[in-house]
Amino acid sequence: MSWTALSEKVHLAPSSVAERVRRLERDGVIAGYRAIIDRDAIGRDVRAVVEVGLVAGADAEAFESRLREREEVDFAAYVTGTSDYSVQVSCRGSDGLDAIVRWLRADTAVGRTESKFILRVVVD
Repeated sequence: MSWTALSEKVHLAPSSVAERVRRLERDGVIAGYRAIIDRDAIGRDVRAVVEVGLVAGADAEAFESRLREREEVDFAAYVTGTSDYSVQVSCRGSDGLDAIVRWLRADTAVGRTESKFILRVVVD
């Protein structure tokens, strides 16, 4: 968004908006920017959440490292509740989801998985 467009939204002069944003960046309040990828445009038309339970004594750090290597993984969090991890994936069709779920189940650290298709994103 341009300084002018932002200034119109917050009712300040573009120079004031630029100064405030730069200060927020310098102070670490704005930690960075990111690209928003259209998953459909790259052929990843199936999104799902896979709940993962590890086996007792599994090396969680090694499992997390393996998750970071998979391009299908959009988000992964260590969580409370009946699962240890909640993993959001975007895949090429149901075959892609099947492949990532099979990969997870083949991991010796994984004791169980439960997959849920994302039908519609409400808040992103």
